Amino acid sequence: MRPSAISDLVLVPCTPSGLDLDATERTLKIVDAVRIRPDGVPRLILIPNRVNRRTLEGQQLVDELTTFGGPVSSPIGDRTAFIRAFSSGLPISKWAGPAAYGEICSLTDLVERFLNSAPVKVR
Repeated sequence: MRPSAISDLVLVPCTPSGLDLDATERTLKIVDAVRIRPDGVPRLILIPNRVNRRTLEGQQLVDELTTFGGPVSSPIGDRTAFIRAFSSGLPISKWAGPAAYGEICSLTDLVERFLNSAPVKVR
């Protein structure tokens, strides 16, 4: 018997490193293995995380994640404000300027769109 999905949506963060890209590929295989429903649940979003857009790796990460075939969110920058917000339990808006806050808002908007839309068959 195949395992059943316990989530409607899986968020898969990936940093710009070869090790993370390999782990992301393995994670996608696990998600595919639990997709037993014909509507493609659980769906997933790949999240480029801790991205420094000034580096070659940071610039290439979105393109590399796109090759996996799943939807890719806008990149989340490599900011100490995210660490401080998590450590303090306070919202990112208390620690960061508009750029970091905008990155998180963009991601949450994408998640809301996914959760409010009907699933479609994937892969």
